[in-house]
Amino acid sequence: MKKTFLTLASLLILGLTTNVALAQRGPAASPLAKVEQKIGNTTMQISYSRPSLDGRDANKLVNGLNKGGTWRTGADRNTLISFDKDVTIGGQALKAGNYSLWTIPGKSEWTIVISGHTDKWGTSYDNSKDVLRFSAKATESKDAVETFRIDLTDFDKNSKDKANLELAWGNISVKFPIVVKN
Repeated sequence: MKKTFLTLASLLILGLTTNVALAQRGPAASPLAKVEQKIGNTTMQISYSRPSLDGRDANKLVNGLNKGGTWRTGADRNTLISFDKDVTIGGQALKAGNYSLWTIPGKSEWTIVISGHTDKWGTSYDNSKDVLRFSAKATESKDAVETFRIDLTDFDKNSKDKANLELAWGNISVKFPIVVKN
């Protein structure tokens, strides 16, 4: 009985110590962000981690990734994007569902990749489940963005059936259209 009590007490202390140690790690370097937005009657959700520049150059960071390779479009695990209804994104039809968003940055144009892989960590891109690819113009914005941001902008206030998805970091802005059927 005494042995059982000591074993349980030891496990309890170990568990509490572990929880305290994990709680003291502090906030994530690239905090998780979640965006849920309606475009017309369609709900879009995005989940991504937001790296900060911390004095670095965004152009060098994104254009130097994997020596011109594919970026998870955020930090940590790959960026997730979902739609509850079919949409047109970057001029191409996309069925309702859950996907990941990857990009291949370039100086004046980025390749946007929508993939069926939703469980990748880090830079482990695999093109075997690519659903679609399209190009989007990269422009230089006048206002620098310190912490990477994905947002919906430029809503069509009249038809209410389209908006642009914007990727913004440093002075880089990449926008591409999302169109829905109401």
